[in-house]
Amino acid sequence: MSQSSPASDPRLLTPLFLWRGGWLMARYGVHSQGHEHVGGELLVGLEEDIRDARDGRVLWARAVLVPPGCQQSLHSDGPVAILHLDPDEPAWRSLALQQPLSAAHQQWLSDTLRDLSRAAQPETGVVAFVQQLRQLASPPPLDARIAASCAWLRDAPEPAPTMTHLAQQAGLSESRFRHLFREQMGVTLKRYQLHLKCQRALSLWQSGMNFTELA
Repeated sequence: MSQSSPASDPRLLTPLFLWRGGWLMARYGVHSQGHEHVGGELLVGLEEDIRDARDGRVLWARAVLVPPGCQQSLHSDGPVAILHLDPDEPAWRSLALQQPLSAAHQQWLSDTLRDLSRAAQPETGVVAFVQQLRQLASPPPLDARIAASCAWLRDAPEPAPTMTHLAQQAGLSESRFRHLFREQMGVTLKRYQLHLKCQRALSLWQSGMNFTELA
């Protein structure tokens, strides 16, 4: 699914592309303070290296991977592509096996996303790019019970299923389910549920809409 971002922002290179499992956008001049996400992130400089700071270390690279729950900050005066992927998205699980990214992978990511940012109609290219990421590696599958719970959480109407219902559905005790979910996903169930709410909100974003209207 593709949603247009505010046309008043001259720094924007592409619309926000949103699909079940992640989103992609590119923009100029990103200077973020320390923060963390529920999903994994792929950050790619389209014309120059970017500065990524985390765990007391500073890394200059053309492309970096940021695992779920990792505190980091990003700095770049040039264009940057930001790919956000849910922890159960196959593209993220495939990318995670490429850590650290080789120089060849970094250059391919930069070249591919730069071309997408300049395309007149990039929708088809975005779909193909995500598919390429999913095929970079063959990660071990998620535990079937956790995968089923994630699918249920995505599709269930409000109010969302409780920990008790999810554990019962998985045939596990609540404590065992909580532990297994965190082990498989890298984040707690509560944070994952909040993340899904934010993803649903993003799906309602229309051109010209401010955050108050979105909320």
